[in-house]
Amino acid sequence: MATQTVPDTTTAATTKNWLARFFDPTTRGSTPRVEFIAGLTTFVTMAYIIFVNTGIMQAAGLDPTALTIGTIIAAIVPTLAMGLWADLPWALAPGLGYNALFAFTVVLGYHVPVYAALALVFLDGLAFTLIVSGPWRERIITGIPLNLKLAAGAGIGLFIAFIGLVNAGIVKFSASSTISAGSVVPFGGGTGLPELSPLNDPAVLVALAGLILTALLMRFRVRGALLLSIIGTTAIAWATALLKPDTRGAILPGIANPKGLSDFVALPAFGTFFSKGVAKMDFAAIFNGKIAFGTVLLFFVTFLVTDMMDSLGTFSGLATKLGILDDKGNFPRSGRALVVDAAAGMWGPITGNATIATFIESASGVGEGGKTGLTAFWVAAFFFLALFFVPFVGLVPGVATAPVLIIVGYLMIEPIVKIDLTDVTEGVPAFLALITMPLTYSIADGMFMGIVSYVLLKLFTGKVRAISATMWVFALLLLLAKFLQAGGLKLFGY
Repeated sequence: MATQTVPDTTTAATTKNWLARFFDPTTRGSTPRVEFIAGLTTFVTMAYIIFVNTGIMQAAGLDPTALTIGTIIAAIVPTLAMGLWADLPWALAPGLGYNALFAFTVVLGYHVPVYAALALVFLDGLAFTLIVSGPWRERIITGIPLNLKLAAGAGIGLFIAFIGLVNAGIVKFSASSTISAGSVVPFGGGTGLPELSPLNDPAVLVALAGLILTALLMRFRVRGALLLSIIGTTAIAWATALLKPDTRGAILPGIANPKGLSDFVALPAFGTFFSKGVAKMDFAAIFNGKIAFGTVLLFFVTFLVTDMMDSLGTFSGLATKLGILDDKGNFPRSGRALVVDAAAGMWGPITGNATIATFIESASGVGEGGKTGLTAFWVAAFFFLALFFVPFVGLVPGVATAPVLIIVGYLMIEPIVKIDLTDVTEGVPAFLALITMPLTYSIADGMFMGIVSYVLLKLFTGKVRAISATMWVFALLLLLAKFLQAGGLKLFGY
């Protein structure tokens, strides 16, 4: 039995002992070696966000190189904080759902200037931090009905999958589209409604191949399936473009051939990051009345509600996986974890990103035996190493990341089976929230439909006591935002 302690001593020596002494994983039934493997597993499982976040956020007009570096830095700092301060094996990075809300709804849908939108995200993170730092934290979070929490997660999943289908070209809205020189293929009969694309589009075929590859990797439980699928689909895309040069424009739009090692590995382009990605927030645009106050209020409330729901759901799931969740839904160092998660919302826009979230993929590292903040430390270390592979991200086409979005949407829709549909006053608001998000291309509108319909149905059926103070406040704020938005009212009457 004594020989079992030898690997621990060896690992401690390789880390100069200080990591093992600081985190002391043996007191929680782990070892430094197990924590290292758990950190590597979590990183490989969630590293796809480097590619996917860049692909989504650049739709808002942000620089892709700055975004890639910003995504990595945005993950390193809060993940270190989660490990060193909260001593939990969880990692953070720019959240899927938030970046989609930011790029496709706030910036593209409502034409909010991108740097004003970043300032709005920062204020949301500040508000969330103040909330979780106060004594009313638990009351606000528990005041949101479980069914709406479940519907929010499932609805965001549908929305992300829809974005993936559109980015892949599998679903198209346009009446016509040119896929190669001199070849015009009709879509949708001119109605503008979504329709499945024909299979003579090379980009669609590559995306479908990537989708099948991703599903197969997950079926056989391959570690890092999402990251490997991006790499594999990228290889398929490049091979197809090289073998059939006439398809290159559709499959690799705007991507040049690599000329050497520097197109794969290079020192981080911090100059680009600091000039185009850091602290570009326009607070004046929010408060000078040039953006309708209803629009500002709508997205502030939406970001805040979604952020809190996501944090509560993710923490509950990860704490359950770790075996530290008690009967009241609490766990050790939960206050510190919430503060890190909330404050990360302010760190995100400083790095040129939307809200930062604790990743549910952290469960993969927990499944490998990670129990302490040492796991999170190693995740941050691997993200740091990824800074030197930023050029490779520029060689990844949209058809390679789109399949991952679709599969992530599939994974996020799981809570739908837990929604209580037996009570109309509970089921209908949940249904309206999750179905409105993809159909309107707006998480904000989905949250509006779910929260307001919940309050109204409870009110008109005599179940006023079921409406928490939290729901009253959010419903009134969302209604006010919509009325102000409809009237085009501005803060200072401009």
